[in-house]
Amino acid sequence: MKVLLWAPFFIFPALVQSNFILTIFIFSFILAIAAVSFNLIFGFTGQLSMFHAAAFGIAAYITSLTVSIFHVSFWIGLLPAICFTILISVVIGSICFKFKLRAFYFAVVTLAFSELARLVILNWNSVTNGTLGLMVLDKPSVWLPAVGLIKIDGALGWYFFSLVALIVTVALCSLVLRSWIGRCFAAIRLNEDLAQTLGIDIFRYKLLSFTLANALAAIAGSLYAFYAGYIEPNYLGINQSLDIISMVLLGGRSSIVGPIAGAFVLTGLPHMIDLSGEARAMLYGLVLILTILVLPQGVIGTITSWRRAT
Repeated sequence: MKVLLWAPFFIFPALVQSNFILTIFIFSFILAIAAVSFNLIFGFTGQLSMFHAAAFGIAAYITSLTVSIFHVSFWIGLLPAICFTILISVVIGSICFKFKLRAFYFAVVTLAFSELARLVILNWNSVTNGTLGLMVLDKPSVWLPAVGLIKIDGALGWYFFSLVALIVTVALCSLVLRSWIGRCFAAIRLNEDLAQTLGIDIFRYKLLSFTLANALAAIAGSLYAFYAGYIEPNYLGINQSLDIISMVLLGGRSSIVGPIAGAFVLTGLPHMIDLSGEARAMLYGLVLILTILVLPQGVIGTITSWRRAT
C-alpha cells in the first residue's frame, strides 16, 4: 500500500472536527489491525482460525491486569501479553498442525480452545471479575521529538495513535507477504500437498502464520481495551470471531487493503443508521450475505478484478 494513500487520514481530523466521527475511525483502525492480522492465516495461508478473538481478548486482560497490579506503563504491560499469546499460539498451533487438521476440523478445534479461554476468564472471578469485567483507567504514553513524553488521551490523540499502529501493522504484513515467507504462505493456500512435495515445511509455515497473526491480534486487543476503558469476557466470544471474519470477507481476503475496508464498513454502518439493535443485526447480516453472494472476492477484490479486466 503506497504511502500517499495514508495522507488523507492525517488531514481528515482537520476537516471533520467531530469527536463522534473520530471515535468511529478509532474503533475502525483498531479492529482493522485485528482483521489485517487475521487475513495472514485466513486469506494468505488458507486456514480458518477461530482463535483470533481469543488472542485479542486474552492480551487485553493480561495487559490491563499487568498495568493495574504492577503499576507499569502500557508498553511494559503489553510485552507479557504478546509473549503469552505467542506461547499459547505455539502450543495450539503445534497440536493442530501436527495432526494435520484442515478446514472445518481446524476451525472447530481452534474454536474449542477459544471457548475454553473465554470460560476460564469468565469464571476466574478473583482475577478477571467474571461477567462484570474490568475497568481500564490507564492510558498509553508515547515520546515525541521536541515534545517529550505525552499521555494518549482524547479522541484526536487516539485517532493518530491508532492510525500509526494500523500503518505499522500493514507495513509489517506487507513485508512478510512480499518475502519468501509470503510465497510459502501462498503455496500452502493454493495446494498444500504440492507445496510439501516442493520442499516447503508445511508445519513450520502454518505455525508461523498462526503465531504472527495472533501476536498482532494481541496488540489490537490491548489497544481496544485501553481506548474503550473496559474489558469483559465477550471480547473472546464467537461473535467477536465472526465479526473479524466478516470484515475480511466483506472487504476481500486477496489483499491487505480489503480487511481495512471491511472494518470501516462494519464498524461505521451500525452507527450511521438509526435503527434498533435487532434491525441493525438484520441489516448487518443482509449486507454480508449479499456481498458474499454477489461479490465473492469482496469489495476490494472485485474492484481490483474489474480494473485488471479493463
